[in-house]
Amino acid sequence: MGLVHSSLTEITNSLGLSESPTDELSSAFELVDSKEELFQLIQKLGIEGGRVEEAAEMVADLEERINLVSHKLKFIQERQKPSVAILTSVNPPIFKTDRYSNEILRIVGSTLHTFDTSSEEFNPDVVLIISEQMDRLFGDVAELLSQEKWQSINAIQNNRVYLIDGREQFHGYNSKIADDVEVLSEIIYPQYLTFGGNGDKWVQFEM
Repeated sequence: MGLVHSSLTEITNSLGLSESPTDELSSAFELVDSKEELFQLIQKLGIEGGRVEEAAEMVADLEERINLVSHKLKFIQERQKPSVAILTSVNPPIFKTDRYSNEILRIVGSTLHTFDTSSEEFNPDVVLIISEQMDRLFGDVAELLSQEKWQSINAIQNNRVYLIDGREQFHGYNSKIADDVEVLSEIIYPQYLTFGGNGDKWVQFEM
């Protein structure tokens, strides 16, 4: 089952819809390109399936949780915002550079680092590694980060490398968007926010 289909199924189940959405709405979900478009689609699903109130409550809850994070971090100055490199594989390294990652990192007061590792400008402040098999990842991560070009980056020097459980998180625009925002915010700004994800949804990697 593809991520888009499973994400849409999760939303329809949460709304208590017994029938599948129309092909038009299913196609629209594949083209969602922002959290605003996601919220609009959830509301359309509610209208189509006769679950208007449930859809409104879902959107309101997601917005409230995201806005809480935004409010807490709104005074972070641009020069203080860390650059974050997101990897979905370490052997070989594969970087996540999609619009979704850009948007949620912006919400949590940071920027997406997209430079290639061969570039002299590759120097992210934080490295996030998303995997569905975290327990099998430690050896490969240690090997990658021991390479000379990685050893000098800010994230390594400041011990800011984190492994994130990707089994349910970071699958793009879906009903988990607020969870993703909360995970990133407590990783990047633990002095301001905590949601209890440490040890469950993510762990800090110790070299």
